[in-house]
Amino acid sequence: MRLETFNTAALLTALGLATWGATVRMAPSQPEAHLVVAPSAAPHATELTDARGQVVPVAAYQRIVSINSVADPILLELVPPEHLIAVTGYSRDTHPEGYRFGTRPTVAQSSDIEIILSLKPDLVIGSRFADESFMARLREAGIAVFDPGDLRGVTTTLHTIQTLGQLLAQPERAARVAHDYQMRLTALASAVPEDERVPGIWLTLYGDALYGGTTGSSYGDMLHYSGIIDLAAQAGYRDWPQFSLEELLTLDPPLVVTGSGMGTPLCSHSTLKQLACCQAGGRVVEVPGKYHSDPGLGIVHAALGVQQLVHPTHAETLLTGPHSQVDVSP
Repeated sequence: MRLETFNTAALLTALGLATWGATVRMAPSQPEAHLVVAPSAAPHATELTDARGQVVPVAAYQRIVSINSVADPILLELVPPEHLIAVTGYSRDTHPEGYRFGTRPTVAQSSDIEIILSLKPDLVIGSRFADESFMARLREAGIAVFDPGDLRGVTTTLHTIQTLGQLLAQPERAARVAHDYQMRLTALASAVPEDERVPGIWLTLYGDALYGGTTGSSYGDMLHYSGIIDLAAQAGYRDWPQFSLEELLTLDPPLVVTGSGMGTPLCSHSTLKQLACCQAGGRVVEVPGKYHSDPGLGIVHAALGVQQLVHPTHAETLLTGPHSQVDVSP
């Protein structure tokens, strides 16, 4: 039985191939070695080197264009709103908090270079998926271009907050943003006791293909902070593995977290319906909204949404208790 196509964008997100952006186990303090990120600089550095090896001056930039959907909301926290003059079309038109970007112009793809040039930016925050010839043309026009590198989860998000704070001469503000982010994640991770965490996996379907998201991706983070033991990580999978039917049957997860509308085709499949998640006592949880495709600041919302479904009592206490630390307001 062929698995139905439900959401092309979900697959692209699961594979980490989104045009404008790209998420860790218990927030390790350093990025993983295989990730390409902008290197750190001394606290009072006058220039930074980005992920492409380009040297960019530290300055209080006044006209910033972002072609990086993960960086968009971070920039909104770091600079005066009027200094962020354009963002990605995804962030303004598709992301759940797109309203925060108002009526700013958007850039749909890196080939829209004439649109970017017409905005006369003094800084463009790039993406690892942007072609180098495009980035070079912006530099030739006298525009500072900074590529923060691979953005795929908590570790890289924290690094990006710090790096952009340095680049924009806003290190104190960046420190506050990073602290708030970590506090919310810590509260989520602490809400579910270790002995009450449940085993499961992230799974998305596209046609006949089945893709996971585990250690090295934002989905691994989402599972961890929502109180789920990642069975794929325990089995040695990384990033966004493509599972065979046999591999899934071997994992046999009692819980599957997936996107909206994907539970029915999963458990009606002639083979996959044998999985424990499709049997009595098993669960297929469909993540509400689109936060699960945000590998940056949105991980807080994504994990909270899953925790509300899988551990509703703990999530309710977290949100309403006298010492609640998970403020999910923008």
